[in-house]
Amino acid sequence: MNLSKFLFKFVIICSYILRLGLVVLPVVTVGVLAKEGGWKYGFTFIQNNMSVAIFISFALAFLISLYHAVSFEEIEGAPDENFMKADQLVSVEGDCSLPILEEFLNADTKYKDVRLVGASLLARRKVHLLNADKIEITANGNVYAIHSKPFASWWFIDFGRNFKSVKGIATFIKLGK
Repeated sequence: MNLSKFLFKFVIICSYILRLGLVVLPVVTVGVLAKEGGWKYGFTFIQNNMSVAIFISFALAFLISLYHAVSFEEIEGAPDENFMKADQLVSVEGDCSLPILEEFLNADTKYKDVRLVGASLLARRKVHLLNADKIEITANGNVYAIHSKPFASWWFIDFGRNFKSVKGIATFIKLGK
């Protein structure tokens, strides 16, 4: 890995840690400050104050962001501009038609609500304990634009789930299997 790619990924991961830490901070603050007295079970050095809440929230954010980055690296093949994004948009060239792609998605149990609307194919990918991700595939000749995004725009950590969806569909469009 070259230095510029390392620095790019480092900045992206740091921004995720900061964003997730700020999202988690209010919940952790309530939990820490609502605790009465000292912490039990030998943790008497931990006090009930804001610095503990900040430490816990950014420690959680660090662990979750690191797991998100590792999950995304395991998938491989993502363009740099899509690194660690939950909202994925990829273009692929292939000889597959939208009705064939619709049959493929209907046959896969991970997808639901698959429907062909004009020159677009809309589907939803099932997710455990969350609402389904939204997938839209549009065709322009033999070039397909595959767009997969989470159920909510504010959901920015998905552990590479949307890129896996895009990559699987793109592989089918390219290879037909």
